[in-house]
Amino acid sequence: MKYIFDLIVIGGGHAGVEAALVAKRMGLEVALITLDKTKIGRMSCNPAIGGIGKSHLTKEIDALGGYMAEATDISGIQFKTLNKKKGPAVQATRAQTDKNLYEKAIQEKLKKEKIHIYDDEIKDFHTEKNIVEKAVSEKNEYEAKAFVLTTGTFLNGSILIGHTKQEGGRIDEKKSTGLEKFFKKNKLQLGRLKTGTPPRLSSKTINYSLLETQPGEEKEIYMSFLGAKNKHPKQTNCHITQTNEHTHKIIQENIKKSAMYSGLISGVGPRYCPSIEDKIVRFAEKKHHQIFVEPEGLDSDWVYPNGISTSLPKEVQEEYIHSIKGFEDAKILQFGYAVEYDYIDPRNLQKTLATKKNPNLFLAGQINGTTGYEEAGAQGIVAGINACLYVRKEDAWIPQRQNSYMGVLVDDLTRLGVSEPYRMFTSRAEHRLLLRQDNADERMFEIAKKLKTINKEREDVFLAKTNKKNEINKKLKKTKITISGTKKTAEELCKRNDFTEEDIRELTKLKDPVFTEVYFDIRYSGYIDKQQRELNKMKNLEEYGLGLIFDYKEVVGLSGELQERLNKEKPQNLLEASLVEGITPAALNVLSIHLKKIDAIRAV
Repeated sequence: MKYIFDLIVIGGGHAGVEAALVAKRMGLEVALITLDKTKIGRMSCNPAIGGIGKSHLTKEIDALGGYMAEATDISGIQFKTLNKKKGPAVQATRAQTDKNLYEKAIQEKLKKEKIHIYDDEIKDFHTEKNIVEKAVSEKNEYEAKAFVLTTGTFLNGSILIGHTKQEGGRIDEKKSTGLEKFFKKNKLQLGRLKTGTPPRLSSKTINYSLLETQPGEEKEIYMSFLGAKNKHPKQTNCHITQTNEHTHKIIQENIKKSAMYSGLISGVGPRYCPSIEDKIVRFAEKKHHQIFVEPEGLDSDWVYPNGISTSLPKEVQEEYIHSIKGFEDAKILQFGYAVEYDYIDPRNLQKTLATKKNPNLFLAGQINGTTGYEEAGAQGIVAGINACLYVRKEDAWIPQRQNSYMGVLVDDLTRLGVSEPYRMFTSRAEHRLLLRQDNADERMFEIAKKLKTINKEREDVFLAKTNKKNEINKKLKKTKITISGTKKTAEELCKRNDFTEEDIRELTKLKDPVFTEVYFDIRYSGYIDKQQRELNKMKNLEEYGLGLIFDYKEVVGLSGELQERLNKEKPQNLLEASLVEGITPAALNVLSIHLKKIDAIRAV
């Protein structure tokens, strides 16, 4: 059977969903091909969205009209603001979700938007002069002008528990095979990565009276900038417990039975989200490790014990689980396991996320070496936008690290590659005060409007928020308060350390949630202005193209190490050069002088 569409999206995970939806919003006829359409939007690991760095991505997706934040609001059963005691740049929203409600919201959205969905497995791509013309399964051909590939952990995926190994991208689900020949033919270098998941426990068998209760936010907060449009379901508590010395002893005695330590796994795992085996080995001095006991749904018996992912044998998992306070009689509903899978070195990609050899084939999600729903969704929307622009023969859109976490993500992947599953952190962004989660809509609005990825409803919501901010700013400038015999404006008080946000709210009677964003803009205006000046300097650097430098060994004044790195990375301009590891202001000056010499020679 032959099918013809504008765009084919392969894979129904978080990357595939956002790619398909944004392309549909931009006017393309879109088909989504997946191994099992009943599992589109599934949360394979912890059913949670957001967190440090991750909520920034989620809100940028939302600002571009994406659906991840809305689905989170529809399914979120506990919302929290993280890093409340720290500055606004690193504050983040996290939502524990009902995984079934989240999945349902995603599938209903795809249906509503009339995305064509097929259960099938793509085995190959047919190309003509490096242009992909069709995706081929065993029985069908899917022709399109562009393709987005999002394989998740299914590309040659393996499930590992102890010394046992079975094929699959998720437990009891088959892996994706057949594309290896295409990747090899097109010289797309493959690597091997690993991730893992903890055992799932029955809530009915946990002794919650022994656990610390972790409530959610007292005030109602939303992930999407649309706010209360999507009502939250019933809210619930999470809980906390810990491993102990007995737990650690059990794991230490059985460490060689773990797939991680038996040599069965060759892929690299995320060091910032280690398995419990890794924690015991790497942090041997610690007598306990925290476990967040998180429900997977309101009507579900399943509980996710966050912090004890494992690939130990089933009998060892049983033993160590029952050694933990509150889990003494816990029933394991699904054993923990490791997943090993192939990924493509993202340095094979352009910043549009198209492959360098095949300009109409875009890759997004874990296939690019990332981990996390949010990182996948962000790549999906970037790939979907650029696939649409390619089809329309319009200029590509490349998110910049100066204005978005998406830009940081894309730049890091395509320029540096990965040595472990890539996760977003606020520390990866150089201009964090400008890239807060609360101003993602402000940063992305003009982009979204130009690309036509948002509807009138979202535009109206943003404009209403902008008007409200302007009103608040005017009131803060006009409101005068006498302090120690001296009159000060409320705006001036926002900058003082002896006045909190709540103090200013009380004095001005401003209750609108938007006030928080205005307050931080004023309070940190000096630092924000400084970062903005730095950005302006960087924009100037962008104007200095480096295309005329064919060999950096010719640049006098650079160290041999820098010459080697620059020759390897081939930055397009001084801005990209400034991001190369080891580059100093002095080295940038050397490059600038060299460019002027080249210009002088050419002018003769």
